[in-house]
Amino acid sequence: MKSKHFLKILLTKEVGWGTDTDPEKFSHLPNSITGVVIYYVVKGIKYEFDYEFESPPRSLKLRGISKDAMKVEGKKRLLTRDQKNELIEKTQMNYYEKQISSGVMTLDDAMNEIKGAYQKKQGFEELGYILPQKKTEYPYWVDEVQQ
Repeated sequence: MKSKHFLKILLTKEVGWGTDTDPEKFSHLPNSITGVVIYYVVKGIKYEFDYEFESPPRSLKLRGISKDAMKVEGKKRLLTRDQKNELIEKTQMNYYEKQISSGVMTLDDAMNEIKGAYQKKQGFEELGYILPQKKTEYPYWVDEVQQ
């Protein structure tokens, strides 16, 4: 078997080679050929020299996780101040008054928009991401110190 073909088998988790190998055992592998190679290089360095890197190489970074999920995990900024202010405004009826009075939007549509914006705001707060009412304040994580 050629090396690149072997790596693609590892990459797609279609391991077997005629044996009873469980593909779940390989679900931890990165989803790029470079990632698979680096994974085993790092594992070999650990085995041969008992040395571990301070942080894993970039090619071992988990793929398939959305950017938002990565931001939540790393406690990064999810919304800008302007996005936070717009979301808070969308939870209030006066944001939609002009559209309702001009006939662009019905009252029911506005109520659905308010409900959606409120649920989105609640979702952020359930994650521990606070959206302060003051327009000049930035959103922040619960465990961050505010000045």
